[in-house]
Formats: sequence, structure tokens, C-alpha cells
Amino acid sequence: MSYDLVIIGATTTALGLAQTVQGSLKTLIVNATEMVAYDVVNNYKQPEVYTQGAAYNKQFRDLQADVLLGTDVVRVTKRENGGGYILELLNIGDFRTVEAKFVVDTTMEREETLTGKSLNAIIIQQKGEKLPLLTWPGFSIVSEQHEHKYRSAILKFDCAPDWNVAEARHRLIDLWLERPEPLQNWKIAAMAFCFEERTTSGLRTRDVGYTALPAASFAEPEESIAAGIELGRSLITC
Repeated sequence: MSYDLVIIGATTTALGLAQTVQGSLKTLIVNATEMVAYDVVNNYKQPEVYTQGAAYNKQFRDLQADVLLGTDVVRVTKRENGGGYILELLNIGDFRTVEAKFVVDTTMEREETLTGKSLNAIIIQQKGEKLPLLTWPGFSIVSEQHEHKYRSAILKFDCAPDWNVAEARHRLIDLWLERPEPLQNWKIAAMAFCFEERTTSGLRTRDVGYTALPAASFAEPEESIAAGIELGRSLITC
């Protein structure tokens, strides 16, 4: 099957890009997991943003684009005649190839510019006690502001580049059992399903018609969506 545009990663960057080009470019979004907008929702990157998962899901469902979840991009190959790319896709059901005039990668899967990553968790204090001021090497804590009776915060655990999520989760649990005394009354309410990744690479051309724009480049989802919109406008005018 042929597309004008294949976007790798169902990120907020991909959302802004796909919304901008719909009606102009036939688009396919390919994502390795079943999670959309995972770059801000499923990794607990920011306070309160993870609660917007349902809204992001609806926006992806409403797109005038094909969306393949749970699908890996095995290889991206430039066509011999120089006219676009061939992508090899693999999921639990089948293996297929698609062709695209443009490819935009919004993930870090093919990037070597990772500057850091953390596994994040939501921690809560049910009695409403304030978050203590403390230094815990390898961790940072971001307080959440809300009107609930309980207190909550995002716990960020710095991870080595080669750790996978399963390994990081086990390490986090082991360290949490030995947490500092001021956090003894706090509990882990939820743990992220993917890393918060960080990079400063931004928009970069890998080849003619093949662009990298990692969502991890942006701190705010609004910035990520805006970058996708800007790139989408440039593709429409090509």
C-alpha cells in the first residue's frame, strides 16, 4: 500500500502533524505499542497531563489517517529510484511493507541523541501531608497541585541508557522499599509503562523526504503539537 506520509510514533508531535495534513496527504501512523500520546500520558512526564489520556485517544480516533498500533517498524529503505521510501512493518498478526513519499519519525527508537531518561511514578500521601523537602540521589520529585484531600507527586527515577522498562521498574521498587524516612507515609499509586526520554536534537533531516522530529525534544505537549503542526504545513507546500 502507498501513502503520501508515514509517521513513526503515535506521539503528540504525530497528532499535530496528522491533524494538519489530513485532507491533503494520505497518512499512516505506526506505533510500537497500543498507547497513543504516550510521550506525555503514559510516562507521567508532567503533573495532571496523564489524566488527559481519553481526550488524546479520541483525537487519534478522529484523525483522517490510518493508525497501526502494536506494530514495529523493522526497516526504512530508500527506494532505488530515489522516489520515497519502503517501510517494513511487523506486528503479532502479520508482516507487511508500505511505501511513502515522506517519512517522519517522532520516536527515539532510531536516535542516538538521548541525553537522559527516567522511569516515573505517581506517589500519594492519603493524609494530605505536604511533600517533604529532601535530597534523594538518583531521584527528583515534582509536586502536583490540586484540591483533593490527599497529596500527590511525580517521582522521577534516573535510568541508565541501556535499561529496559522491566529492569527499571524492578530497580525502582527495590529502592522505594529503602526510601528516606520523610517518604515512609507515601505510597506508589501507579508506575509508568514507558520512559520519559530527553533529547535536544529537535527537527533534523535524515535524508530527502525523511525527517526526524522526536516528541522527546519538547517539555510541554503544546510545544510538541505545535512542532508537528509547523512541520505539517511545510509538507503540504512541498
